[in-house]
Amino acid sequence: MYKRLIAGGLALVLSSGCFFTLTQAEEGMWLPDTVNTLPLAKMRAKGFTLKPEDIYNPNGPSLKDAIVIIDGGTGEFISPEGLLLTNHHVAFDGIASLSTPEKDYVAHGFVAKNRSEELPTPGYTVQVLDIMKDVTAEVLAGVTPEMTAEEREEKIAENRKKIIDAQTQPNRQAQVVEMNSGLQFYLYVYDVFPDVRMVYAPPKDIGYYGGDPDNFEWPRHCGDFTFFRVYANKDNRPAAYAKDNVPYRPKKYLTISLAGYKEGDFTMVMGYPGRTNRYREAAAVETSERVQIPLLIDFFTGQIAALEEAAKTDRKTALALASQIFGLSNSLKAYQGAQRTLRRVQFLERRRKEEAALAQFIAGTPENQSKYGDVIPKLTKLNEEQRPFVPTDFLLPRIPGFVSQVAGVASLAVARALDAEKPASERNPQLEAQVSRAKAAIPNLFRDRNASLEQQRLVALFELADKQPAGYRVAFLDRQFEGKTGEARAAAQRELARHIIESPYYSTPGRLQVLFELSAAQLRALDDPGINFLLALAPENDAARKRTERFNTEVTPLRARYIAALAASRGNQSFYPDANRTLRFTYGEVKGYTPKDGATYRYYTTLFGVVEKDRGVEPFAAPQAVIDLYRRKDHGRYFEPRFGDVPVNFLSTNDIIGGNSGSPILNGRGEIIGVVFDGNFEGLGNDFLYDYDSQRTISVDIRYVLFLTEKMAGADYLFKEMTFAPASGAATRR
Repeated sequence: MYKRLIAGGLALVLSSGCFFTLTQAEEGMWLPDTVNTLPLAKMRAKGFTLKPEDIYNPNGPSLKDAIVIIDGGTGEFISPEGLLLTNHHVAFDGIASLSTPEKDYVAHGFVAKNRSEELPTPGYTVQVLDIMKDVTAEVLAGVTPEMTAEEREEKIAENRKKIIDAQTQPNRQAQVVEMNSGLQFYLYVYDVFPDVRMVYAPPKDIGYYGGDPDNFEWPRHCGDFTFFRVYANKDNRPAAYAKDNVPYRPKKYLTISLAGYKEGDFTMVMGYPGRTNRYREAAAVETSERVQIPLLIDFFTGQIAALEEAAKTDRKTALALASQIFGLSNSLKAYQGAQRTLRRVQFLERRRKEEAALAQFIAGTPENQSKYGDVIPKLTKLNEEQRPFVPTDFLLPRIPGFVSQVAGVASLAVARALDAEKPASERNPQLEAQVSRAKAAIPNLFRDRNASLEQQRLVALFELADKQPAGYRVAFLDRQFEGKTGEARAAAQRELARHIIESPYYSTPGRLQVLFELSAAQLRALDDPGINFLLALAPENDAARKRTERFNTEVTPLRARYIAALAASRGNQSFYPDANRTLRFTYGEVKGYTPKDGATYRYYTTLFGVVEKDRGVEPFAAPQAVIDLYRRKDHGRYFEPRFGDVPVNFLSTNDIIGGNSGSPILNGRGEIIGVVFDGNFEGLGNDFLYDYDSQRTISVDIRYVLFLTEKMAGADYLFKEMTFAPASGAATRR
């Protein structure tokens, strides 16, 4: 227990750093250095046998050393020779980028029969956590109660930069991460390994079996896994790809259990969850539920429709667009589920009641009123002022860059020219770095460019803007289309999209480069419809950026005080901070659930279900090799007598969210029993809340992973480097 001074004179008693309420028995994405604050006796009664230092130990190997960031997900080392396990959908970008119509690894999978065949996977890095440290005192040094929000933010940014600069080296990344809206700050330092090679990726008909219809659904029968290997130089340090690199030797790797599980067994997950907003004020919840989520659902729907239509052209186009379609479809279903959950549990009303109780607590004593009395009214006012601009501030920055990299780079050239006309104090400080990256990318932007698709996607953005109700209109676009409605507006939208995408002034790499050499006056003199639109758009985007920055600057310290008031109202219990892509520990149990009246789901699925779902066409086209294995009852050592079959997927109550994809799910001894790959539809909305009764984590059983790796892929050499728990009935090494 210790105290922290927070700007504004706020002193809080914290429990091992973080203090978010544990409202349900298994809720919480806990920082690994706070495991000792959890109800260990109850966890041990469920089967947890480890010590807190087995989870996190800054002075020696622990489970945290086996868990890594890979692409947008999580991975884990399962051998002393850098063998890494993650999800097929985390690996999908790499699989698609390595595929050609002649070597279609998406459709047919990829397996290296030995290490010399392992494929370098450009664009993929693995981040291995080296240092995790509370640096709140250093970050808040010099911050005083008298400072304005802007002065506080500037001082914190200055201190963060000093800490990061002191740690940054080649292939070593440092981050200072805000916890609890700025009540605390942690330093994370990662070794970044750029030499990542694909070892085994099953075909899409295994890795994404069931496709979008089964996404977020249960029962599930998906083999969502892929193996990579991380390579290092001969000193075991990160290095760019080289033939003489050697497999990385991790400080810790996971032992594999083949012993299985039964309902009620203890489970834990370690990984890098993305973002949650569990403690947002009621006014922010209202913005999310009534404006942001409906907007995002319409946004993803329009973009997916354009991409799917283009994907029908040929196999090459379908391969090129597969990853985008998958990502957008995944997001769409997630937001649809969140919308349904928030409405079903009447979350906004619940949060309003909680906030009313908090307001009563604040009003209860002069001391509380002095510390927190202005917090809720100010947060409400800020959200209400920002809410009408949500569609504008979301859509305009995505026009045209989200749908066209070429036009997006052109818009940066225009923004830079306009920025140069401003006084130095008013210029966008991030712009030069953005321009530098964009110019470096120009030579590759025109390769396989699909201008027709870009136009369709841009039209979809214009159409979405036109759908917004009164009070939420995108005024800039209404002016551009001169108040037109119906077919007249639709025709004008198509025409403007054509001008923006097909402008002759950025139709080749050379012409696009030239734009960066022109002044704003020279750009105006071109009198090109596409350029003219970008000239008009730039100040609107600048205003949107400043509006968002101003909102964040003002709302962040208020949210810190809101959380502090919430903690005080609950007796300063231990709290977990919202997820923010840092390493977290969650615990739970194997458990089925009841999705609706009259239906109950058991906690596991089996190989029989894979065959039962097979229709011979995507997304239910099980590979014949899998069907043959089932019919021959060729189970090997992966047969589960209690299930009468090979287990495929299973459910648990662990608290997870996007970013946990690829996380290991472990038993109470810290042995891997599966790989997390999804959550259930009824549990979506978990960025706002956790519900023990309905929220479930879906994992692929490690026995199904190994069954396919051995029986279908024939990657026998991988088993020689794995370690199996003696309790599994297998030899310690095979």
